[in-house]
Amino acid sequence: MTIATSDFQEIHPVLKRLGYSSATRIQVEAIPALQSGVSLLALAPTGSGKTLAFLIPLMEKIDPQLSEVQLLIVAPTRELGAQIAHVAGQVSAQLSADGVRCPQVRTLFGGHKAETQKTEMLKKPAVVVATPGRALELLRQEILCLKHLKSVVLDEADLLVGMGFEEQIKDICDYLPVRIQAALFSATESEGQSRLQNRLVHRGQRIDVRAETRQETSGESAEESGALRIVHQSVLISDGQQRLPALQQLLVQIDAETETGIIFCQTRDAVQKVVEFLRENGFSATGLSGELGQIERSTMMRHFRSGGVKYLVSTNLAARGIDVSDLSVVIHYELPSTQQEYLHRSGRSGRAGKKGRTISLCTSRAREFLRDMLQGTDVVLENLACSQLPAPVPELKTEVAEFIKIHINRGKSSKLRPGDFLGALTKDLGLAKQEVGGIFIFDHFTHVEILRPRAAAVLKSLSGRKIKNLVVKASSAATLSNKRDHFEHKSNFR
Repeated sequence: MTIATSDFQEIHPVLKRLGYSSATRIQVEAIPALQSGVSLLALAPTGSGKTLAFLIPLMEKIDPQLSEVQLLIVAPTRELGAQIAHVAGQVSAQLSADGVRCPQVRTLFGGHKAETQKTEMLKKPAVVVATPGRALELLRQEILCLKHLKSVVLDEADLLVGMGFEEQIKDICDYLPVRIQAALFSATESEGQSRLQNRLVHRGQRIDVRAETRQETSGESAEESGALRIVHQSVLISDGQQRLPALQQLLVQIDAETETGIIFCQTRDAVQKVVEFLRENGFSATGLSGELGQIERSTMMRHFRSGGVKYLVSTNLAARGIDVSDLSVVIHYELPSTQQEYLHRSGRSGRAGKKGRTISLCTSRAREFLRDMLQGTDVVLENLACSQLPAPVPELKTEVAEFIKIHINRGKSSKLRPGDFLGALTKDLGLAKQEVGGIFIFDHFTHVEILRPRAAAVLKSLSGRKIKNLVVKASSAATLSNKRDHFEHKSNFR
């Protein structure tokens, strides 16, 4: 969104000092709200400028004469926290441009030496950016003191819940002063996030700019203003064996128009496999996954940001907190299993008003899954042909049409495997193996394809039965497909 010069100063001059000639919708809405002192729930897409939207007004409130922690920002990953701290340092420099003491910014992340961070806390920084585990650890040791805290921010609150940090956040809340200004920033909503919202900002203001941001970035006016715009495409492959050659041909095809790109995989093994394949075929690539130490990860990211490597291959670890100005493409080598993660992965491109592009490698059924997953969004999925790929083997429409999906309320968290479901269907219910299609196991539920003539009987007979001594419930997945909440589960889709 472009702001007229006369209106610009009404938001905050720091934006102009930082070199911005326009403000985003979330900045227009959130900065005045936080300046007024209210608590806030802000819903905005990834890449919409929300970091500055909370840093500017809340850092402005810091008392430069008080050497105590006055602003705490909690982020789900070290990468996102490091990015926030970097921007906070820039804001601090601008706020001190008029001779005011520069607010000190420090970080508390797991993976770094705790003793070093304890020493930093003795310097009484005004701003602390932390991951939940390390913040709670130092609070319990009375190293991190929040007695003089004025504001707390939960950034990517939906991911904090999704990654299992809800209980740690609740414990952190017990250390907060009674009167505190709180801000929750998120790209999506979830049940767990609502619980945190009720605890911290139940009487606060709600701002939702997701629809407005999509409208601003979808039409001709967005094109003219250079606003964020992401093109979503898919490449059709016949099966999983074609995934690597498809990736190779895709990179050859888009190489001339690509500055840097991220390739997302579901597992660490897949990351290693892709990196080795790309290097063997002459592509500049490096891999990022959870088992790497913080020093390795930081070094790798500096190398990537500086242009020393063209493609970063990563698990979902990199889906948040990476802000690379020239990141021109995101490739889903393997699809994520939730709408939320797809949008956050894709949001790594097209930042700072630049055009972005995201490409998914899909079998026919996976593309159907992706289209279903993106229902309720404004994403328009285009087909992209790779010229030198073997033609995908078409799936018979009659075969696909005769299968329907059954939703079962048990998944990986119950330690169930495809063979467990297949055995229950064939041995207990008497189905032939050819009457059972794909079995897609997620963390908390499973989808099983059943031949249409047998589906009604399976639904009736399966509910209440036990699979590996666990009582299951079965329902039609088609009935659930219009409900957004089942996309909030963490899972793997192959």
